[in-house]
This record gives sequence, structure tokens and C-alpha cells, in this order.
Amino acid sequence: MKILIISDAWEPQLNGVVRTYQNLIAELEQNGHEVKILGPQDFALRTPMIHGAQTAFFSHKKIEETITQFQADRIHIAVEGPIGWTARSICLDKNIPFTSCFHSNWADFLVSHLSGPLKKSSSYVSNKTYDILRKFHEASSGIFVASQQLADHLKEKGFKGPFLPMTRGADKRFFYVGEQNLFDNLPHPIALSVGRVSKEKNIDAFLDAPWEGSKVVVGDGPDLERLKKKYPDVHFLGRIEGQALGDCFRSSDVFAFPSLFDTLGIVQIEALTCGLPIAAFNCVAANSVITSPILGSINDNFGNALDQALNAEGTRQDRAKIANDEYSWGKTAQQFLEARPDYG
Repeated sequence: MKILIISDAWEPQLNGVVRTYQNLIAELEQNGHEVKILGPQDFALRTPMIHGAQTAFFSHKKIEETITQFQADRIHIAVEGPIGWTARSICLDKNIPFTSCFHSNWADFLVSHLSGPLKKSSSYVSNKTYDILRKFHEASSGIFVASQQLADHLKEKGFKGPFLPMTRGADKRFFYVGEQNLFDNLPHPIALSVGRVSKEKNIDAFLDAPWEGSKVVVGDGPDLERLKKKYPDVHFLGRIEGQALGDCFRSSDVFAFPSLFDTLGIVQIEALTCGLPIAAFNCVAANSVITSPILGSINDNFGNALDQALNAEGTRQDRAKIANDEYSWGKTAQQFLEARPDYG
């Protein structure tokens, strides 16, 4: 099968959307499918990389040529950005079905960045953003979602679907239960946060919470320098990937996931695969993953969530087994291939 994926988020960006398609494409190609991805780097007029994100404008000609020449059996539009909207328009004009995916909660993202007098417009901004997102996705043959909880949330916001399951996974080469070979010089227990260091990730809530041990933050982003100055006792390690990131998980005691706006969070799966319990607020992403007390704690007080997760029942092996049974990139690829409404 020939599959065309069109996405505003692609390499060299590093985020959950990019990581999802890197792993999905690897699985699809391993199973004999031909996959082409069209991202910002394929266009002459693209924005500079700003805080790790990039897109392109005036992309109509390139997208239309690619659709015509590649002759894909499946078209998937990943992101509701300028590239995605242009691809959507072309597919509608040519009566070509496509799927989409709800990766990012842009409404809550934008509201989280409002400050001062603009905070009074939060409700208006949220409603209008959801209007735009509904319009984008209503044209697709199906909306991929990472969990039933996310589908339920979107239904509450007026999305009609159909909703198609597409879970996430962890790279078993890097994420597994094993030796704790880092942080020997730090006071234990270790609470670890991994991800983009930006305001919407709500990292302050984790760093403000009481903790009798050390806090470690892995990741890069626009909020990093502010957090370094505000929390001098926290260990900020910057961007880490692959085996070294797996070592960070394995060498920690609790995974802190304070985000309120993520739709799932691949890092949650990676943490569980390494045996870590998760501390989180009550939100869609946490409720999608922390489905048993063995897996961690959901609490509106993040300090309590950390303490409860640290003392969660079960072992690292128990958590890893649950995660490995539930999540894999192979399963993600299978779900992607099997969900074919309107494709015959």
C-alpha cells in the first residue's frame, strides 16, 4: 500500500507528533508499505524554526503535485496547520478521502499562554479555537485519537467523528526495566520530568510541589531558562534521546506528568515501560494511561500525587508488563491500517 502523510510537524522538529510518525512509518515500512511524508522541509517558503516548531506557506502547488504524482492509496493529514489546511482543501476539491488525527489541544494551549487583561477572553478564545478544529476534522473520513477518553472529550466539544483508535508505544530498544546507572550522586528518591519545556506543560506545578529528594527535568524549550533561574536546586539536563533517555527513566523513582493539556503523552508510556509509577493531575492524558493504582496516582494536589505514586503498589516489572501488553508501535501501525472508513 502507498501511504501519503502530510504534516506541519516533521523532522528536524522533536515533539510527540514527530515521534509518533517516526515510529509509525518505521513499522509500516517494515511491513512492506511505501510511505511518503510531506513536511515543512519540502517547501521553499517555510518559516524559521521558532521554539522547535516550523511550518510552510504557499504550499498548494507542491502538495497538489505530490498527491497527483505519488498516487497514494491512503492520505493522512496529521496537523491542523497551514500545510494541513492546504492539503485538506485540495483533497476536498478533488474528492479524495483522507484521515486526520487530533494530536494537540490547541484551544487549551492558546488559553494557557494568555496573560494580563487577555485572560478575560479565555472562554472566547477556547470556543473559537474549537470551532476551527471542528471544521478542520469534520471533512475527514475519520479522526484518529489516542484513547477513548480523548474521543469522549471531543464529543463533549461537538466533534462528530467517526473516531478511530490509534494508541502509541515505546521503543523497546531503549525503554525497559533494567539497571539504575545514573543519579548516584543525588539525594533520593528521584522525581523525573521529560518533555518539551514550555509553559503549557505546567512544569511549575511539579517544581513547586514538596519533595524529599531530587527533581530532574529532561528536555528543551522556550521556558527552560526561566525555570533554571526560578528553581536553582532542580537538575536540568537538556535534550536527551535514545538509550541515554531510557537510563534517565530507569534511574528515577517517580515520573512527574503535570501537563493538563496533552492528549496522551508518549513519555507516560516510556516511563511505565521502564517501570516508573506516574504522578499526574486529573486530565484526559493521565486518565487514559493511569488506569490502575499500580501505574501511579492522579490527584489535584501534585505533591500528594508524587507521594502516592512513590508508594504505589506493585513492582517495576508489574508496570512494565502492563505497558508492554497495552502499548506498542506495532499495534499503532495495525490500528492505522485497519481503520479505513470510506476507503472500501
